[in-house]
Amino acid sequence: MQLAQHPLVPGVERDASAQELLEGVSSLIRAVRCIEHKHLMPGNGGLRRSDASVLKVLMRDGEQRGGEIAAKLGVDASVVSRQLTTLEADGLVSRRPDPADARVGLVRVSDAGKARLEDLYAAYTKQLRSALVDFDDDALSEAANVLQRLARAVTEAADSVRRSNPTGD
Repeated sequence: MQLAQHPLVPGVERDASAQELLEGVSSLIRAVRCIEHKHLMPGNGGLRRSDASVLKVLMRDGEQRGGEIAAKLGVDASVVSRQLTTLEADGLVSRRPDPADARVGLVRVSDAGKARLEDLYAAYTKQLRSALVDFDDDALSEAANVLQRLARAVTEAADSVRRSNPTGD
């Protein structure tokens, strides 16, 4: 572990490598959000980031309960319920009663929702590929693998903390 020469808080040592990673990831997130912002324009038929996240979960994992979507996104079920109402009104998802429990609904992405999400990600990919023209496919694949490993490690650590401290105290 390498300690930084100048800690953020005087008298508190910090792990320079971890801090550099955090700053690098934060910079990457800001840069990607700039690309997203261009395409997430509700007036232009775009989607809100949160709605795109819901559609992405449905595309990836198929029909499911709203509570399952909320758990996967790390948000309260009431948040997803409100989003689903809007997405359904826009024709991007459909709901039906769960045959196993009629009190609960199952949600699936509609053909229009799939098309909207595919268009959004096609535009993202085109702009991202243009920005990363100096990186070949192998370098991008390697970077993606490292980022996915980092995300899994951080998620597992966060889940472990949540399980050991369920009240949030």
